[in-house]
Amino acid sequence: YGVWVDEFEKLGLEDCLDHKWPMTCVHINDNKTKYLDRPYGRVSRKKLKLKLLNSCVENRVKFYKAKVWKVEHEEFESSIVCDDGRKIRGSLIVDASGFASPFIEYNKSRNHGYQIAHGILAEVDNHPFDLDKMLLMDWSDSH
Repeated sequence: YGVWVDEFEKLGLEDCLDHKWPMTCVHINDNKTKYLDRPYGRVSRKKLKLKLLNSCVENRVKFYKAKVWKVEHEEFESSIVCDDGRKIRGSLIVDASGFASPFIEYNKSRNHGYQIAHGILAEVDNHPFDLDKMLLMDWSDSH
């Protein structure tokens, strides 16, 4: 995962970053690059998971292991129905199951919020990129 460093700092999660770039850039095309004077960081999944789980333990969060079969939304409350029949209510349901979630109704017109990003982390022997800049997007055609 990648994040804006200042946003992770505000959340107290900067110790979960395993690399920081002082500047970010976007290749608009082969001849134009936009530089963003904002540091970007690579998240250590292991460090973040450990920190969040420790916080859950400290705050006595209860974990319930089941598969969600159904999500129901009402005006002031939402709920999930699990494969064992248990119904759990809450004020906010967050579906972090990924792009192929069976609970997102793409064809219905609603005001849902979505954020989906795909990327890779590749180790290579050499590359043409600046080491002090995070290349966030590349719309050039020359590659």
